[in-house]
Amino acid sequence: MASTETGAVVVEKVAGKSTVTRCFSKYPLKFIIPNKGDSISCSFSVGDGCVAVLTTQASTKVYKTLANKCSYQSLEAKVGRDALFVVIPDPVACFSTARYSQRQIFRVLSDSNLVLVDWFTSGRYESGEKWEFGFYKSTNNIFSEDGQPIFLDTVCFLWMTSGDVVISF
Repeated sequence: MASTETGAVVVEKVAGKSTVTRCFSKYPLKFIIPNKGDSISCSFSVGDGCVAVLTTQASTKVYKTLANKCSYQSLEAKVGRDALFVVIPDPVACFSTARYSQRQIFRVLSDSNLVLVDWFTSGRYESGEKWEFGFYKSTNNIFSEDGQPIFLDTVCFLWMTSGDVVISF
């Protein structure tokens, strides 16, 4: 039986550092090579009368930040007539010094249905990292079909070098 390669990773020295120079994977395998300041953007459209559920396999991990770069995630979704969109991810878990910002925009109709869970942890609690990330911001906005805001929400945590924390809602 011939085997088909489903993934490969090559790590080589580049400028004196171990660097992933090749990364390949295909379903069901997925290699994730974190970068400083990763950026993810995706969109969903749930058609009239349809039901869609968006979940994750595990928490969104935001790795330590170098050079004050911020990881960013954006989700935009449209929910059709008599449709249901359920967004129930695992929580965001920021590592020590991590910087993270996300923006989620939902456009709904008068008879659309949306269930949204947005949550995060205090960090890698088991590793002793409690509230040690540098920045966390999460924005969730829901707009009606005519563009009018229904729900506008932003949570922001910023740790200052003095040890103070600025929290805004």
